Amino acid sequence: MQGADASPSAGGPAPAPFHGPIFILGAMGSGTTLLRLMLDSHERIAIPHETGFMRAYNAQRYIPLKFSGANWATRMGWSRDEFDALCRDFYDTIFTRYATEHGKARWGEKTPLHTWHVDHIARLFPDAVFVAIVRHPGASVASNVRRFAQNPKWGSANWTANQYLRNNHELARQAARRPRRFVFLRYEDLVRQPEPVMRELLQWLGEPWSDSVLEHHAVQASRATQVQVEGRTRVDEPVDVSRITRWTKTIDEPTREIVRTQLSRIATFYGYDVDQPLPARPLRKGALLMSGMDVRRRIDRFPDLGLRTRPEPGLPELPFNPRKVKLVPYDTAIAQPSVGFARRVARAVMRRLPARAQATVLGVRRRSRR
Repeated sequence: MQGADASPSAGGPAPAPFHGPIFILGAMGSGTTLLRLMLDSHERIAIPHETGFMRAYNAQRYIPLKFSGANWATRMGWSRDEFDALCRDFYDTIFTRYATEHGKARWGEKTPLHTWHVDHIARLFPDAVFVAIVRHPGASVASNVRRFAQNPKWGSANWTANQYLRNNHELARQAARRPRRFVFLRYEDLVRQPEPVMRELLQWLGEPWSDSVLEHHAVQASRATQVQVEGRTRVDEPVDVSRITRWTKTIDEPTREIVRTQLSRIATFYGYDVDQPLPARPLRKGALLMSGMDVRRRIDRFPDLGLRTRPEPGLPELPFNPRKVKLVPYDTAIAQPSVGFARRVARAVMRRLPARAQATVLGVRRRSRR
């Protein structure tokens, strides 16, 4: 770790030309909550628990499950720019008050699913900047499999691997489209070298250095109303280097094979070797952060990943068009202990199957549902 008078590396990205809201993005299980807590501990920056407010913005633009819900404001004479101005004032007021109540001058927001709303965020907040954090795919997948163990879908290795791939694909695509507004860092670099990484990040954000970002566990614990926050993260825990390799001791071989088969190329794109927990290559020569311009150049070296093409967002991130979506009652049977036990047994069996056999079973299941 650098000393207190250390300066950011000379090779770091140039400071962002915008100084508006800070949006933290990343796939689930990538360390977005840790980064939020660190930045929120800065004397000038306020970033609350994740809100997912852009889903509400979608609902404002398109009234959910109403056939004529798409253009209701337009029919009343409001242009999109005028309507967005109202929404911007509304959300800015909510977040600004939160920041002011905490004695902060600048607000931010952290929600992983907002990766799919960057276009709308960039239009709503023309001075917003985006901080993306990535993590080794094995660590991210293992984290989500463990977190969602009781959910037969979200807790599957295939689903979590797909979630990792699609989100980090979209982050790269958006960064290439908005190179001056994006910066990337890696969880492993943040945990191993928190001060150098945070110095580079704060310099890019145009904010002064603060030792408080390294003492986030003390800052957050002193004002927390709850110890555990999103992602099951404890606010009073300091940076823990052991988390970098912990996943290698918990991930089973079928899941490891899924990570190896599906995510090795995107891992290489972000400087990882899929079989090694530590980063194999720097994001940027002589620096710990990577700019959107770096991403744009790197994409050209990975044409097989198709990173200039937008993946299809998940259904919850789209307007709820009744021609495409319908409501069905929640099946309370899945909450019954007997059913839950049967599913846990089935999941345990699935995890012991070879990766190819898992894929076959899931394919049969999908076809039967159709």
